Amino acid sequence: MKVGYLGPEGTNSEEASRLYLKKLEGKAELIPYTTIHDVLFAADRGKISEAIVPIENSIEGTIGTVTDMLVKDVDLVIRQELVIPIYHYLIAQKGIRLKEITDVISNPQVLDQCKSYLRKNLPGAKLHLSYSSADAVRQVATSLGERVIAHGRVKGSVFAAIGTEASARLYGLKIIASKINAHDNRTRFVVLAKKDHQRTGHDKTSIVFSIAQDRPGGLHDVLSEFAVRNINLTKIESRPSKKALGDYYFFADMQGHRTDKVIAEALAAIKRQTSFLKLLGSYPRASR
Repeated sequence: MKVGYLGPEGTNSEEASRLYLKKLEGKAELIPYTTIHDVLFAADRGKISEAIVPIENSIEGTIGTVTDMLVKDVDLVIRQELVIPIYHYLIAQKGIRLKEITDVISNPQVLDQCKSYLRKNLPGAKLHLSYSSADAVRQVATSLGERVIAHGRVKGSVFAAIGTEASARLYGLKIIASKINAHDNRTRFVVLAKKDHQRTGHDKTSIVFSIAQDRPGGLHDVLSEFAVRNINLTKIESRPSKKALGDYYFFADMQGHRTDKVIAEALAAIKRQTSFLKLLGSYPRASR
């Protein structure tokens, strides 16, 4: 069995994938992909059995690329979900001390999530952007390292990266400071496949729909189908359809499985009121 994930190695996506593999019976091969598009298309075309990607972060919100592709580009559904805490680490070459660091590199989201720590502890440090936090750690260990004069000093600068604990181990670097993100940070990952999960009794169902026309009460009428059946919506969010200004898709998560009678009735009623409805899968709810 081949399971693809959003790479590279040393990322939180790899950590989520390895946690998922522990749940699987038998062995599975993990294959990293460079982009979300690559890994989803690989699963859709049967090159891999499942794809693991982040879909929502407690700070940054929904990852629109994933939801947009699930609507229009691939025929995949959610089979599992995992929610893991995200911690950021300040990482440098061995022998470097915090007060020596002059430059910090990571991806924009990570730098933003660690800005309070950086302002307090490295107020004069120059910030540099990378493709991913794992790539930042790789650069400090390799490409930047090729020009290292001594212990991370590059032309008078001392570089550190912000990345994961796993990436520090992968490249043999030193953790200068641990868990430096300012807020509680959790990411929801989903396992995407051609079939969703059988009913467990502790499930969640995800759908996406659009309303036939922009009219007063249109969304209310759809949501009332859940309310009258006492179905708990755990999330609802709109995304531009990219067809026309003001045209939206609505994504909704609810407690229950698509085979539950009350859920099936609600989905049938909603289908009559919408111009588009797609089931994005039923799957076990992750423990938070």
